[in-house]
Amino acid sequence: MIKPPMTYSNWYNRPVLGLTYVCAYLEQNGFDCKIFDAYFKNWSLPELVNNIIAYNPSFIGVTSMTHEIVSAANVASIIKKSLDVPVVVGGCHATALPDRTLAEFPVFDYAIYGEGEKTVLELLEYLSNRNSKSDLASIRGLAFRSRDNIVVNKPRPFLTSEELDKLPYPAFHQYYGDNPKTLTGKDKCYVMFTSRGCPYNCAFCMQVLGRKVRLRSAESVCQEIEYAISRYGTHTINFEDEIFLTNTQRTRQILNMLIDSGLSRRIRWGALTRVNMVDKDMLSLAKRAGCFRLHMGVESGDDDTLKAIGKGITVEQVRNAVDLVKDAGIESGTYFIIGHPNETRRTAQKTIDLAAELNTKTIAVGIMVPYPGTRVYDMAKRGENGYRLLSEDWAQYDKYGGKALEVKGLSYEEMVKLQKRAYINLYLKNIRLLDFAKFIWQRRHALCYFLAKRLRSICKSQ
Repeated sequence: MIKPPMTYSNWYNRPVLGLTYVCAYLEQNGFDCKIFDAYFKNWSLPELVNNIIAYNPSFIGVTSMTHEIVSAANVASIIKKSLDVPVVVGGCHATALPDRTLAEFPVFDYAIYGEGEKTVLELLEYLSNRNSKSDLASIRGLAFRSRDNIVVNKPRPFLTSEELDKLPYPAFHQYYGDNPKTLTGKDKCYVMFTSRGCPYNCAFCMQVLGRKVRLRSAESVCQEIEYAISRYGTHTINFEDEIFLTNTQRTRQILNMLIDSGLSRRIRWGALTRVNMVDKDMLSLAKRAGCFRLHMGVESGDDDTLKAIGKGITVEQVRNAVDLVKDAGIESGTYFIIGHPNETRRTAQKTIDLAAELNTKTIAVGIMVPYPGTRVYDMAKRGENGYRLLSEDWAQYDKYGGKALEVKGLSYEEMVKLQKRAYINLYLKNIRLLDFAKFIWQRRHALCYFLAKRLRSICKSQ
């Protein structure tokens, strides 16, 4: 199972949860499986290919986001020159466009859309003659070629809460080896989920895991944390849920169990929340349960824009939530986007000003990407809400350094300038010069990559 090389930096270098769950599920059902994550291992393309060929698999799976799909196909093509094995692609892009993915990239023999655990297992059982099913058409969540046609089977229902509780723990031994307690530093951060799905419908989000939220039990969550400590010696948990900290009975049950069991004294954790779900009592409980960091999607500093994208929050709620998080002694981070529907310089500047005003520990400011499967993609394809689609080269579909979209009256180049201004304003207006220096240093490889890419673009245009 492969994660292709990244083109720049390693801003968030953690095991890929999707791969580790599929791998663990296959191992539980009697298949040998190995993960080759070039991003995590910092392998070059030749290193990745050589390691895979040396392993000599009989089946290859590749996961890919939209901006990685070209790279993933390239990896598969190189491997297929040496190994005559079937290749299946999964991940966000294949989930959004299963038929088109197979049509555009003949190197992929199969595409899996939706949650992959059961679909991959059934496909492998079929290919190895261990499957009682009579044909590929009966495997839900699968797309494949039949003569000159591409067949997309019925979607597979999402796993239920009860099924999520029964999944084996992710196969992090594929990343950390057989002696994981020797790990130090950032590697001791354990990533996990307590739910899948998101009930909201933001225009820029594909919702790869669906809108129906499926919740693991509090007992299951705390048992996995105990496992993470005993097996991997972890001291930090990062909950990967779309929204973890919510003011619900189930979340309170998890937090109280962390406190009562003493786990809150053995680990610390970070997670995502929403500004309309933050309140003083919940934050106090979260802090006592070990929370040290919360990130929130703000997206825009303009109320009309927030309404237009279906975010379901207001700027006043944003200010209140950030203040409450800071008052609770919890580190805060915020996410923003430049290039919303009908974005103007004025609305973009309001976003930049709000980011500096909030002065959270970290910010992430991306340029809008019309990811397939989103309403923004549909708008851009139709030329609505001021959008102009610049490219369908999937390699350009990246929030940092890609060039897929611009807005009427706000060119791509102007959005890049606004993106840079947002970061500069945060650090300089709040006199955070040391933090600014750290920010530049941590992203030095990416900055060099973007500069070289920009110079190549200038040279081609001359």
